[in-house]
Amino acid sequence: MHSRQPVPAKPWRDRVNSLGYIQGGTEAQADLLRQVLVQLPCDGKESLEWRTPEGKSVSARCEDLCRRVLSAPGLAERSAGAQWQPSTYARQWLENKDSSFLAAHLHARVKFFGELLLAIGDQTKQVDLLKVAKGTYGLNWTSLSPVRDRTGWLRSLGMIELWGQRVVRTELGDALLEVLPLCPPESARGEGEEPAESDDDEEGPLTLFGDSLQLEQVDLKNRRALIGYIPRGNASDNRDGDSTLTATAALRRLVALLGDGAGLEEFSELCGSEFGISKTSFTTMMHALRHTGLIEQTSFNHFAPSEDAHRLVDQGNERLLAAYLHARYLFFGEILCHLSKPATTSALVTLAKEMYGYAQASNGEIRLRLAFLQDAGLVERVDWQRFRVTAAGRSFVKNLTLQLPVEAEPEETDLAGPQDASALPVPEAVIAQLRQYGNVGTDSREFEEAVGRAFAFLGFQAEHLGGSGRTDVLGIAQLATKDRYRIIVDAKSSGNGQVAESSVKFDALRDHKRKHKADHVVVVGPEFAPRLKNWAVENEVILLRIEDLATLLDRHSRNPMPLTELRDSFSHIDTFNDDLAERYQALERRSLLVRRIIDLAFQEAVDEDPIDDGYISVENIIYALRKEFTPRPSREEVDELIAFLSSPVVAALESTKGRHKLIDSPRNVALRLAGLGGAVATG
Repeated sequence: MHSRQPVPAKPWRDRVNSLGYIQGGTEAQADLLRQVLVQLPCDGKESLEWRTPEGKSVSARCEDLCRRVLSAPGLAERSAGAQWQPSTYARQWLENKDSSFLAAHLHARVKFFGELLLAIGDQTKQVDLLKVAKGTYGLNWTSLSPVRDRTGWLRSLGMIELWGQRVVRTELGDALLEVLPLCPPESARGEGEEPAESDDDEEGPLTLFGDSLQLEQVDLKNRRALIGYIPRGNASDNRDGDSTLTATAALRRLVALLGDGAGLEEFSELCGSEFGISKTSFTTMMHALRHTGLIEQTSFNHFAPSEDAHRLVDQGNERLLAAYLHARYLFFGEILCHLSKPATTSALVTLAKEMYGYAQASNGEIRLRLAFLQDAGLVERVDWQRFRVTAAGRSFVKNLTLQLPVEAEPEETDLAGPQDASALPVPEAVIAQLRQYGNVGTDSREFEEAVGRAFAFLGFQAEHLGGSGRTDVLGIAQLATKDRYRIIVDAKSSGNGQVAESSVKFDALRDHKRKHKADHVVVVGPEFAPRLKNWAVENEVILLRIEDLATLLDRHSRNPMPLTELRDSFSHIDTFNDDLAERYQALERRSLLVRRIIDLAFQEAVDEDPIDDGYISVENIIYALRKEFTPRPSREEVDELIAFLSSPVVAALESTKGRHKLIDSPRNVALRLAGLGGAVATG
């Protein structure tokens, strides 16, 4: 060997997992590498050519070969001029021609290289080496390919030979093994001695958030799923395109670039210059950055950092940023609970989907979360694939409110949101429960749960909370950000059929409204004492009788009111029931008009002496409808409904030049619309 001194090796976590293959023969890798390296430096767009031991000519694009095969094990690197050139070690090997020198270098950069030499016994096969890699060193390999890549390079360097299926170490391999610093299996598995518990007081800095970190389960489940694209500088030569900036440093730089505020075009140019991103990527980045809440629009096409942005991204506040991101994004702080033993990104993705219902979890999103947690010192990387929680991370997570796993939700939580249609409560059952428990007085919990189911039926994501200092039901209208709103509902059961004046605590309702960031407050009960009605208006609280809620559920089951319209009704506190009645009348009128239009088209189609081959004009439809509806339907109203029925989705009518013909049976149309509803409910 060129040097008898132990060769410095990177820590296992910093070694790469893959060792590439140069096309041309397993046992010829070293010779093929030499042919490639002597052609460098080279522009990435140019072609490299080499010959196999059989004399066959092979070529590949320089960029593809260097990036895919040579960069990970440190055999080629980019120069300042962006050309590919041999690494320092590769140049030394070209000069000294020492196989052991190159093998030692590969061992220092690649997992399970020298360790593979150690694993070779008297009757070792390649499949046995795979078992050692997985079982002893914790590598997540599923095929023999990584083993064959390594044995191919070792054979080409004269370190091992294949005798049939047996792998045999040569004298040169034995000599190399004597000087290689090998990684202990327990260190490779990330099972070394763990650091002592952190004495850091994590609660102190996090108090800057006040109550904003004390989230309800419904808030945790409603966090955003995707962080999105955060540019992190030009990709370096490291594995998997690791970037020149950490995730936190990238956010810090973006906030700094924005300064006190900048126009969209100016910010785009700054980001293009700083990060080398295209305009399309800039648009994607802005979408992600705005959702972080770190920047906000201050005027048309003008953006500035939010009030807390600089503090959150300042160096030294990485854990503050992690807590902030946990409050905004699904499966963030929860990751810390699943890294007591080293775990891969893929394993965390599976956990996120199966335990937390985070269907959009992906390797990229989880890696980004891990990057922020690493920056905060809460997670450390065991190797390129696996991560584990630090002592600081274990301490930090105690100060967060975490989402409960789906299978571990407590029995008292009655969560209702968008569900399978078959799982939604039928209004008759909910109405019966409201009447049964609302007039008992002692069964307040059952009444609270029934009220929660009622508002879930209306389309809210409704959660029964209850308990001291908490509202009975929290309902969230899951809409776009600008349309989203919250309601809190207080359920008041009464044994004598009337809610007493002393039973409604308006001060407490105001506290609940503030705590749960609600927009509207509703109290549900059988009847209300007369003076409560005036006090409720003064305190902007809606009093909703059980029978009025039952009527609402019944009408909603046939003609559901959009949550946006329901929100408008909540704003009419003193005329809430009257406003609802008017809106439902309009919805019912529209349904009746649809029914009559289909009836008229059906009659025309089956008439023994149809006019114009079953077609009916819009004028004839309006003429027939005006006799049945008050006020008379307008032309615009009828045209809108005919367009709906003529759409390819509904496929009830065929329209030609202002005339319309039924093209399916009314029963099939009804089934199709019902099927569409079921598809939406289960989507």
